[in-house]
Amino acid sequence: MTGQGKRKKLGQHFLVDTAIAHQIAEASGAAPGAEMVEIGPGKGALTGPLLETGASVTALELDQALFDHLSHTLGRNPRLKLVRVNALRFDFDSLPAPFRVASNLPYSVAVTIIKKLISHKARIAAMTLMTQAEVAQRLCAQAGEDGYGSLSVFVGYHCTAELLFTVPPSAFRPRPKVESAVIRLTPRLKPPVEVDDEEAFFGLVQTAFAHRRKTIKNNLAKVWEDKAALAQAFDSAGVEPSTRAEEMTMKQFAALSRFLGAGNIRSPK
Repeated sequence: MTGQGKRKKLGQHFLVDTAIAHQIAEASGAAPGAEMVEIGPGKGALTGPLLETGASVTALELDQALFDHLSHTLGRNPRLKLVRVNALRFDFDSLPAPFRVASNLPYSVAVTIIKKLISHKARIAAMTLMTQAEVAQRLCAQAGEDGYGSLSVFVGYHCTAELLFTVPPSAFRPRPKVESAVIRLTPRLKPPVEVDDEEAFFGLVQTAFAHRRKTIKNNLAKVWEDKAALAQAFDSAGVEPSTRAEEMTMKQFAALSRFLGAGNIRSPK
């Protein structure tokens, strides 16, 4: 596959608006002495403004042609470290901590990359990321808002999420068919709710959102066998069985998860 074909497959749109690039660099917290990581630097539209702040930048680029371009245009800067690698396979533990992330993420792998970054959240000060506006909305949504789902709960559990500003298609080449948005994810020192088992908690959330038109009771009843105990769990957690998942707060999910994981109900099949 050619470099151009790879970029199309990744859904990569290159930022060409210099004002927006500087706006992202400023929002990222890049400053003299800061350690920055940029994923998918492309042609360096954001890399340059990050370096201008005095920060050190580790840029992870998979595409050989783009890597060579960056080596030629910016590679002489001693504060730039170029690494030709798939970010999903990169060892973020090898970087000095704490570091900050600033990136125009390829659309098709944005969520996967964000989940990988969150798995290294103890080493990250903040992530300032650009992705599709629809995805950004899902990442930042609260209960009852458009886009709220299991991804919103996952991100909100691990980070505070802010939608900073939207970016029009005209800021990119090639122009995407949708708007983009810049968000800031700041890893939490402590989750906002207490759960006994994180895996069980997120499994419950996934199950609750499995069929969005159905109530929380109907979704959970498909995987928990003891219906009487399930009804008791709703009562103990203070959750109305007729509630839909998109209406439930993280606190309600956590309460339900704690009861269901306390041995009062069989685990999901």
